[in-house]
Amino acid sequence: MKQNLTKLVASILKEARIIGRDRQALFLFFVMPVVFVLILSLALRDAFGERPGATFPVLVVAGDRGEISANVIRAFRSNSHLQLTESDHASEVQVRQWLIEGRYMFAVLIPPGATEQAKRRIGEMAARVPKELLTEKPVEVRVLADPALRGDYRKVLEGALSLALHGVEMRLGGEQLDQLLKTTLGERYVPMPDMEQTPVFMPIHSEVVTKERGDPTPTSVQQNAPAWTLLAMFFLTVPLSVSFIKEREQGSLFRLQTMTVPAWVVLGGKALPYFVINLIQMASILAVSVHVLPLLGGDRLDLGHSPLAILVMGASASLAAIGFGIAVAMYARTAEQAASFSSAVVMIMAALGGILVPKAVMPPLMQDLAVFSPLSWGLDGFQDVFVRGGAVMQVMPEALGLLAFSALCHGIAILRYESRI
Repeated sequence: MKQNLTKLVASILKEARIIGRDRQALFLFFVMPVVFVLILSLALRDAFGERPGATFPVLVVAGDRGEISANVIRAFRSNSHLQLTESDHASEVQVRQWLIEGRYMFAVLIPPGATEQAKRRIGEMAARVPKELLTEKPVEVRVLADPALRGDYRKVLEGALSLALHGVEMRLGGEQLDQLLKTTLGERYVPMPDMEQTPVFMPIHSEVVTKERGDPTPTSVQQNAPAWTLLAMFFLTVPLSVSFIKEREQGSLFRLQTMTVPAWVVLGGKALPYFVINLIQMASILAVSVHVLPLLGGDRLDLGHSPLAILVMGASASLAAIGFGIAVAMYARTAEQAASFSSAVVMIMAALGGILVPKAVMPPLMQDLAVFSPLSWGLDGFQDVFVRGGAVMQVMPEALGLLAFSALCHGIAILRYESRI
Protein backbone atom coordinates (compact mmCIF):
# COMPACT_ATOMS: atom_id res chain seq x y z
CA MET A 1 0.00 0.00 0.00
CA LYS A 2 2.83 2.37 0.89
CA GLN A 3 4.46 1.67 -2.45
CA ASN A 4 1.21 2.48 -4.24
CA LEU A 5 0.88 5.77 -2.34
CA THR A 6 4.41 6.66 -3.41
CA LYS A 7 3.46 5.94 -7.00
CA LEU A 8 0.34 8.08 -6.60
CA VAL A 9 2.37 11.04 -5.35
CA ALA A 10 4.82 10.61 -8.22
CA SER A 11 1.93 10.47 -10.69
CA ILE A 12 0.40 13.63 -9.22
CA LEU A 13 3.70 15.51 -9.40
CA LYS A 14 4.25 14.36 -12.98
CA GLU A 15 0.78 15.55 -14.04
CA ALA A 16 1.25 18.85 -12.21
CA ARG A 17 4.51 19.49 -14.09
CA ILE A 18 2.82 18.74 -17.42
CA ILE A 19 -0.04 21.13 -16.64
CA GLY A 20 2.36 23.80 -15.37
CA ARG A 21 4.32 23.81 -18.62
CA ASP A 22 1.23 24.87 -20.61
CA ARG A 23 0.92 28.38 -19.20
CA GLN A 24 -1.37 29.57 -21.96
CA ALA A 25 -3.88 26.84 -21.11
CA LEU A 26 -3.64 27.73 -17.41
CA PHE A 27 -4.29 31.37 -18.28
CA LEU A 28 -7.44 30.38 -20.18
CA PHE A 29 -8.56 28.04 -17.40
CA PHE A 30 -8.71 30.88 -14.89
CA VAL A 31 -9.28 34.04 -16.94
CA MET A 32 -11.99 33.02 -19.38
CA PRO A 33 -14.62 31.99 -16.78
CA VAL A 34 -13.96 35.15 -14.79
CA VAL A 35 -14.36 37.33 -17.89
CA PHE A 36 -17.61 35.61 -18.82
CA VAL A 37 -19.00 36.08 -15.31
CA LEU A 38 -18.12 39.79 -15.36
CA ILE A 39 -19.60 40.40 -18.80
CA LEU A 40 -22.81 38.44 -18.33
CA SER A 41 -23.43 39.62 -14.76
CA LEU A 42 -23.16 43.24 -15.86
CA ALA A 43 -25.14 42.74 -19.09
CA LEU A 44 -27.99 40.86 -17.39
CA ARG A 45 -28.00 42.77 -14.12
CA ASP A 46 -31.34 44.47 -14.72
CA ALA A 47 -32.97 41.40 -16.27
CA PHE A 48 -32.58 39.57 -12.92
CA GLY A 49 -32.50 42.37 -10.38
CA GLU A 50 -35.15 44.68 -8.96
CA ARG A 51 -33.45 47.98 -9.57
CA PRO A 52 -34.53 50.24 -12.45
CA GLY A 53 -32.34 50.23 -15.49
CA ALA A 54 -34.10 47.97 -17.99
CA THR A 55 -36.22 50.92 -19.08
CA PHE A 56 -37.98 51.61 -22.36
CA PRO A 57 -39.58 54.76 -23.78
CA VAL A 58 -43.35 55.24 -23.55
CA LEU A 59 -45.43 58.01 -25.10
CA VAL A 60 -48.80 59.22 -23.77
CA VAL A 61 -50.72 61.41 -26.21
CA ALA A 62 -53.12 63.18 -23.86
CA GLY A 63 -55.73 64.60 -26.23
CA ASP A 64 -57.94 64.93 -23.18
CA ARG A 65 -56.45 67.03 -20.38
CA GLY A 66 -58.93 65.79 -17.81
CA GLU A 67 -58.89 63.15 -15.12
CA ILE A 68 -58.27 60.18 -17.44
CA SER A 69 -55.04 61.59 -18.86
CA ALA A 70 -53.86 62.74 -15.43
CA ASN A 71 -54.43 59.29 -13.90
CA VAL A 72 -52.71 57.43 -16.76
CA ILE A 73 -49.72 59.78 -16.69
CA ARG A 74 -49.47 59.50 -12.91
CA ALA A 75 -49.54 55.69 -13.08
CA PHE A 76 -46.84 55.53 -15.78
CA ARG A 77 -44.67 58.17 -14.13
CA SER A 78 -44.58 56.16 -10.91
CA ASN A 79 -43.07 53.18 -12.78
CA SER A 80 -39.29 53.51 -12.62
CA HIS A 81 -38.84 51.20 -15.64
CA LEU A 82 -40.55 53.63 -18.02
CA GLN A 83 -39.15 56.70 -19.75
CA LEU A 84 -42.38 58.69 -20.05
CA THR A 85 -42.94 61.35 -22.69
CA GLU A 86 -46.17 63.38 -22.79
CA SER A 87 -47.80 65.03 -25.79
CA ASP A 88 -51.18 66.61 -26.41
CA HIS A 89 -50.95 67.28 -30.13
CA ALA A 90 -49.17 64.35 -31.83
CA SER A 91 -51.22 62.66 -34.54
CA GLU A 92 -51.63 58.92 -34.87
CA VAL A 93 -49.61 59.01 -38.10
CA GLN A 94 -46.70 60.68 -36.27
CA VAL A 95 -46.91 58.21 -33.39
CA ARG A 96 -46.84 55.24 -35.76
CA GLN A 97 -43.79 56.67 -37.51
CA TRP A 98 -42.02 57.22 -34.18
CA LEU A 99 -42.69 53.60 -33.23
CA ILE A 100 -41.30 52.41 -36.56
CA GLU A 101 -38.19 54.55 -36.03
CA GLY A 102 -37.72 53.11 -32.54
CA ARG A 103 -38.15 56.38 -30.65
CA TYR A 104 -40.85 54.78 -28.49
CA MET A 105 -41.82 51.20 -27.76
CA PHE A 106 -45.31 51.80 -26.38
CA ALA A 107 -47.83 54.58 -27.02
CA VAL A 108 -51.17 55.41 -25.41
CA LEU A 109 -53.63 57.54 -27.39
CA ILE A 110 -56.28 59.23 -25.21
CA PRO A 111 -58.99 60.89 -27.35
CA PRO A 112 -60.09 64.53 -26.80
CA GLY A 113 -63.01 64.90 -24.41
CA ALA A 114 -62.49 61.43 -22.95
CA THR A 115 -63.18 62.46 -19.34
CA GLU A 116 -66.43 64.29 -20.19
CA GLN A 117 -67.53 61.38 -22.36
CA ALA A 118 -66.88 58.97 -19.47
CA LYS A 119 -68.88 61.18 -17.09
CA ARG A 120 -71.84 61.30 -19.47
CA ARG A 121 -71.82 57.53 -19.93
CA ILE A 122 -71.63 56.94 -16.18
CA GLY A 123 -74.47 59.44 -15.73
CA GLU A 124 -76.67 57.48 -18.13
CA MET A 125 -75.80 54.26 -16.34
CA ALA A 126 -76.59 55.85 -12.94
CA ALA A 127 -79.96 56.92 -14.37
CA ARG A 128 -80.63 53.25 -15.18
CA VAL A 129 -80.88 53.82 -18.93
CA PRO A 130 -81.20 50.38 -20.60
CA LYS A 131 -77.97 49.15 -22.17
CA GLU A 132 -79.40 49.17 -25.67
CA LEU A 133 -80.54 52.80 -25.27
CA LEU A 134 -77.26 54.26 -24.04
CA THR A 135 -76.24 57.14 -26.33
CA GLU A 136 -72.68 57.52 -25.06
CA LYS A 137 -70.24 54.92 -26.30
CA PRO A 138 -67.42 53.55 -24.10
CA VAL A 139 -64.28 55.68 -24.15
CA GLU A 140 -61.72 54.15 -26.52
CA VAL A 141 -58.16 54.53 -25.25
CA ARG A 142 -55.93 53.09 -27.95
CA VAL A 143 -52.54 51.44 -27.52
CA LEU A 144 -49.79 51.10 -30.12
CA ALA A 145 -46.71 48.96 -29.48
CA ASP A 146 -43.41 48.26 -31.15
CA PRO A 147 -43.30 44.58 -32.21
CA ALA A 148 -39.82 44.37 -30.66
CA LEU A 149 -41.35 44.95 -27.22
CA ARG A 150 -41.49 41.62 -25.40
CA GLY A 151 -44.96 40.17 -25.02
CA ASP A 152 -44.75 39.94 -21.23
CA TYR A 153 -43.66 43.60 -20.98
CA ARG A 154 -46.56 44.58 -23.23
CA LYS A 155 -49.01 42.70 -21.02
CA VAL A 156 -47.64 44.40 -17.91
CA LEU A 157 -48.07 47.83 -19.51
CA GLU A 158 -51.56 46.97 -20.69
CA GLY A 159 -52.39 45.82 -17.17
CA ALA A 160 -51.06 49.05 -15.64
CA LEU A 161 -53.11 51.08 -18.13
CA SER A 162 -56.26 49.05 -17.43
CA LEU A 163 -55.75 49.53 -13.69
CA ALA A 164 -55.37 53.29 -14.13
CA LEU A 165 -58.53 53.49 -16.25
CA HIS A 166 -60.42 51.30 -13.79
CA GLY A 167 -59.41 53.70 -11.02
CA VAL A 168 -60.88 56.62 -12.99
CA GLU A 169 -64.04 54.63 -13.64
CA MET A 170 -64.50 53.87 -9.95
CA ARG A 171 -63.81 57.47 -8.94
CA LEU A 172 -66.24 58.93 -11.46
CA GLY A 173 -68.83 56.32 -10.52
CA GLY A 174 -68.39 57.21 -6.86
CA GLU A 175 -68.92 60.88 -7.62
CA GLN A 176 -72.14 60.08 -9.50
CA LEU A 177 -73.37 57.89 -6.65
CA ASP A 178 -72.45 60.57 -4.11
CA GLN A 179 -74.40 63.17 -6.06
CA LEU A 180 -77.41 60.84 -6.35
CA LEU A 181 -77.44 60.16 -2.61
CA LYS A 182 -77.13 63.86 -1.85
CA THR A 183 -80.13 64.62 -4.04
CA THR A 184 -82.19 61.73 -2.69
CA LEU A 185 -81.45 61.97 1.03
CA GLY A 186 -81.23 65.73 1.44
CA GLU A 187 -80.31 66.61 5.02
CA ARG A 188 -79.81 62.98 5.96
CA TYR A 189 -77.01 62.69 3.41
CA VAL A 190 -73.60 61.64 4.77
CA PRO A 191 -70.65 61.99 2.34
CA MET A 192 -69.00 58.76 1.29
CA PRO A 193 -65.46 58.21 2.71
CA ASP A 194 -62.47 58.91 0.49
CA MET A 195 -61.19 55.39 -0.26
CA GLU A 196 -57.77 56.71 -1.28
CA GLN A 197 -57.28 58.34 2.11
CA THR A 198 -58.76 55.42 4.07
CA PRO A 199 -57.88 52.27 2.08
CA VAL A 200 -59.42 48.91 2.92
CA PHE A 201 -56.27 46.86 2.25
CA MET A 202 -52.71 47.31 3.41
CA PRO A 203 -50.12 47.97 0.66
CA ILE A 204 -48.79 44.77 -0.89
CA HIS A 205 -45.10 43.99 -0.30
CA SER A 206 -43.83 40.51 -1.12
CA GLU A 207 -41.54 38.68 1.30
CA VAL A 208 -38.78 36.48 -0.07
CA VAL A 209 -38.86 33.11 1.71
CA THR A 210 -35.43 31.61 2.44
CA LYS A 211 -34.24 28.48 4.21
CA GLU A 212 -32.19 30.47 6.67
CA ARG A 213 -32.26 34.02 7.95
CA GLY A 214 -31.79 36.80 5.47
CA ASP A 215 -33.72 38.25 2.60
CA PRO A 216 -31.58 37.76 -0.52
CA THR A 217 -32.80 38.88 -3.92
CA PRO A 218 -31.78 36.70 -6.88
CA THR A 219 -29.42 38.61 -9.14
CA SER A 220 -27.62 37.96 -12.40
CA VAL A 221 -24.36 37.27 -10.56
CA GLN A 222 -26.08 34.61 -8.44
CA GLN A 223 -27.02 32.92 -11.71
CA ASN A 224 -23.82 33.46 -13.67
CA ALA A 225 -21.14 32.92 -11.01
CA PRO A 226 -22.13 29.32 -10.18
CA ALA A 227 -23.21 28.63 -13.77
CA TRP A 228 -19.85 29.52 -15.30
CA THR A 229 -17.96 27.92 -12.43
CA LEU A 230 -19.68 24.64 -13.28
CA LEU A 231 -19.16 25.07 -17.02
CA ALA A 232 -15.45 25.79 -16.48
CA MET A 233 -15.14 22.66 -14.31
CA PHE A 234 -16.78 20.44 -16.89
CA PHE A 235 -14.81 21.96 -19.77
CA LEU A 236 -11.63 20.80 -18.05
CA THR A 237 -12.71 17.35 -19.20
CA VAL A 238 -11.36 18.29 -22.64
CA PRO A 239 -7.68 18.74 -21.68
CA LEU A 240 -7.99 15.92 -19.13
CA SER A 241 -9.25 13.39 -21.67
CA VAL A 242 -6.81 14.58 -24.35
CA SER A 243 -3.89 14.24 -21.92
CA PHE A 244 -4.92 10.68 -21.12
CA ILE A 245 -5.16 9.70 -24.74
CA LYS A 246 -1.79 11.25 -25.61
CA GLU A 247 -0.14 9.22 -22.87
CA ARG A 248 -1.85 6.12 -24.19
CA GLU A 249 -0.62 6.87 -27.73
CA GLN A 250 2.93 7.47 -26.42
CA GLY A 251 2.89 4.14 -24.57
CA SER A 252 3.09 5.59 -21.05
CA LEU A 253 -0.14 3.97 -19.88
CA PHE A 254 0.91 0.62 -21.35
CA ARG A 255 4.15 0.73 -19.36
CA LEU A 256 2.21 1.52 -16.18
CA GLN A 257 -0.12 -1.39 -16.85
CA THR A 258 2.76 -3.80 -17.37
CA MET A 259 4.18 -2.59 -14.02
CA THR A 260 0.85 -3.65 -12.41
CA VAL A 261 0.15 -0.13 -11.17
CA PRO A 262 -3.45 -0.15 -9.81
CA ALA A 263 -6.08 1.74 -11.75
CA TRP A 264 -6.86 4.01 -8.79
CA VAL A 265 -3.24 5.18 -8.70
CA VAL A 266 -3.17 6.02 -12.42
CA LEU A 267 -6.57 7.68 -12.44
CA GLY A 268 -6.00 9.42 -9.10
CA GLY A 269 -2.72 10.86 -10.32
CA LYS A 270 -4.60 12.42 -13.23
CA ALA A 271 -7.63 13.52 -11.25
CA LEU A 272 -6.14 15.26 -8.22
CA PRO A 273 -4.28 18.09 -10.06
CA TYR A 274 -7.45 18.92 -12.01
CA PHE A 275 -9.46 18.75 -8.78
CA VAL A 276 -7.20 21.44 -7.32
CA ILE A 277 -7.49 23.53 -10.50
CA ASN A 278 -11.28 23.34 -10.30
CA LEU A 279 -11.33 24.56 -6.71
CA ILE A 280 -8.97 27.42 -7.57
CA GLN A 281 -11.24 28.31 -10.49
CA MET A 282 -14.24 28.40 -8.17
CA ALA A 283 -12.43 30.50 -5.59
CA SER A 284 -11.26 33.02 -8.20
CA ILE A 285 -14.73 33.39 -9.75
CA LEU A 286 -16.37 33.86 -6.35
CA ALA A 287 -13.70 36.35 -5.25
CA VAL A 288 -14.15 38.44 -8.40
CA SER A 289 -17.95 38.27 -8.02
CA VAL A 290 -17.71 39.52 -4.44
CA HIS A 291 -14.97 42.15 -4.68
CA VAL A 292 -14.49 43.24 -8.32
CA LEU A 293 -17.97 43.14 -9.83
CA PRO A 294 -19.43 45.81 -7.48
CA LEU A 295 -16.61 48.18 -8.49
CA LEU A 296 -17.81 47.91 -12.11
CA GLY A 297 -21.42 48.71 -11.21
CA GLY A 298 -22.67 45.15 -10.85
CA ASP A 299 -24.29 43.40 -7.91
CA ARG A 300 -22.15 41.91 -5.19
CA LEU A 301 -22.43 38.15 -4.89
CA ASP A 302 -24.04 37.14 -1.60
CA LEU A 303 -22.25 33.97 -0.58
CA GLY A 304 -24.92 32.98 1.94
CA HIS A 305 -24.13 31.74 5.43
CA SER A 306 -22.33 28.43 4.91
CA PRO A 307 -18.82 28.37 3.39
CA LEU A 308 -18.75 24.63 4.05
CA ALA A 309 -21.81 24.13 1.83
CA ILE A 310 -20.04 26.01 -0.98
CA LEU A 311 -16.98 23.78 -0.55
CA VAL A 312 -19.15 20.64 -0.57
CA MET A 313 -20.85 21.71 -3.79
CA GLY A 314 -17.54 22.72 -5.42
CA ALA A 315 -15.84 19.44 -4.51
CA SER A 316 -18.82 17.35 -5.63
CA ALA A 317 -19.11 19.17 -8.96
CA SER A 318 -15.36 18.88 -9.55
CA LEU A 319 -15.38 15.13 -8.92
CA ALA A 320 -18.34 14.73 -11.25
CA ALA A 321 -16.59 16.67 -14.02
CA ILE A 322 -13.33 14.76 -13.58
CA GLY A 323 -15.15 11.42 -13.58
CA PHE A 324 -16.86 12.33 -16.83
CA GLY A 325 -13.57 13.36 -18.43
CA ILE A 326 -11.79 10.16 -17.41
CA ALA A 327 -14.68 8.01 -18.67
CA VAL A 328 -14.54 9.79 -22.04
CA ALA A 329 -10.76 9.28 -22.19
CA MET A 330 -11.10 5.55 -21.54
CA TYR A 331 -13.46 5.05 -24.50
CA ALA A 332 -12.31 7.66 -27.04
CA ARG A 333 -9.87 6.38 -29.64
CA THR A 334 -8.21 9.67 -30.58
CA ALA A 335 -7.59 13.02 -28.93
CA GLU A 336 -9.77 14.76 -31.51
CA GLN A 337 -12.62 12.37 -30.83
CA ALA A 338 -12.36 12.94 -27.08
CA ALA A 339 -12.23 16.74 -27.44
CA SER A 340 -15.19 16.97 -29.80
CA PHE A 341 -17.34 14.47 -27.91
CA SER A 342 -16.71 15.85 -24.43
CA SER A 343 -17.20 19.51 -25.46
CA ALA A 344 -20.42 18.66 -27.32
CA VAL A 345 -21.87 16.70 -24.41
CA VAL A 346 -20.88 19.40 -21.91
CA MET A 347 -22.63 22.08 -23.99
CA ILE A 348 -25.76 19.95 -24.22
CA MET A 349 -25.75 19.38 -20.46
CA ALA A 350 -25.17 23.12 -19.94
CA ALA A 351 -28.09 24.04 -22.19
CA LEU A 352 -30.39 21.56 -20.44
CA GLY A 353 -29.13 22.46 -16.97
CA GLY A 354 -29.91 26.18 -17.01
CA ILE A 355 -26.31 27.31 -17.48
CA LEU A 356 -26.73 29.04 -20.84
CA VAL A 357 -30.41 29.95 -20.34
CA PRO A 358 -31.91 30.22 -16.83
CA LYS A 359 -34.35 27.41 -16.10
CA ALA A 360 -36.93 29.93 -14.90
CA VAL A 361 -37.52 31.14 -18.48
CA MET A 362 -37.65 27.65 -19.98
CA PRO A 363 -40.97 26.01 -20.93
CA PRO A 364 -42.20 23.26 -18.56
CA LEU A 365 -40.93 20.43 -20.79
CA MET A 366 -37.38 21.82 -20.78
CA GLN A 367 -37.51 22.32 -17.02
CA ASP A 368 -38.47 18.66 -16.63
CA LEU A 369 -35.58 17.58 -18.88
CA ALA A 370 -33.11 19.63 -16.77
CA VAL A 371 -33.18 16.92 -14.12
CA PHE A 372 -31.03 14.75 -16.43
CA SER A 373 -28.13 17.24 -16.43
CA PRO A 374 -25.49 17.08 -13.66
CA LEU A 375 -24.86 20.78 -14.24
CA SER A 376 -28.46 21.45 -13.23
CA TRP A 377 -27.89 19.67 -9.94
CA GLY A 378 -24.78 21.74 -9.32
CA LEU A 379 -26.52 25.02 -10.16
CA ASP A 380 -29.45 24.18 -7.89
CA GLY A 381 -27.07 23.37 -5.05
CA PHE A 382 -25.09 26.60 -5.38
CA GLN A 383 -28.30 28.64 -5.57
CA ASP A 384 -29.59 26.88 -2.47
CA VAL A 385 -26.65 28.55 -0.71
CA PHE A 386 -26.44 31.90 -2.51
CA VAL A 387 -30.14 32.63 -3.02
CA ARG A 388 -32.01 30.62 -0.41
CA GLY A 389 -29.55 30.82 2.45
CA GLY A 390 -29.15 27.05 2.71
CA ALA A 391 -26.48 25.13 4.62
CA VAL A 392 -24.85 21.73 4.14
CA MET A 393 -28.02 19.75 4.83
CA GLN A 394 -29.93 21.70 2.19
CA VAL A 395 -27.37 20.99 -0.56
CA MET A 396 -26.87 17.31 0.27
CA PRO A 397 -29.39 16.02 -2.33
CA GLU A 398 -27.57 17.83 -5.14
CA ALA A 399 -24.12 16.99 -3.78
CA LEU A 400 -24.98 13.30 -3.42
CA GLY A 401 -26.34 13.28 -6.97
CA LEU A 402 -23.07 14.69 -8.29
CA LEU A 403 -21.04 12.22 -6.23
CA ALA A 404 -23.16 9.34 -7.54
CA PHE A 405 -22.55 10.55 -11.09
CA SER A 406 -18.82 10.77 -10.31
CA ALA A 407 -18.77 7.26 -8.84
CA LEU A 408 -20.57 5.89 -11.89
CA CYS A 409 -18.12 7.53 -14.31
CA HIS A 410 -15.06 6.49 -12.31
CA GLY A 411 -16.40 2.93 -12.04
CA ILE A 412 -16.89 2.75 -15.80
CA ALA A 413 -13.38 4.15 -16.36
CA ILE A 414 -11.75 1.64 -13.96
CA LEU A 415 -13.51 -1.30 -15.57
CA ARG A 416 -12.40 -0.11 -19.00
CA TYR A 417 -8.82 0.44 -17.80
CA GLU A 418 -8.55 -3.00 -16.25
CA SER A 419 -10.07 -4.68 -19.29
CA ARG A 420 -7.17 -3.37 -21.35
CA ILE A 421 -4.49 -4.96 -19.20
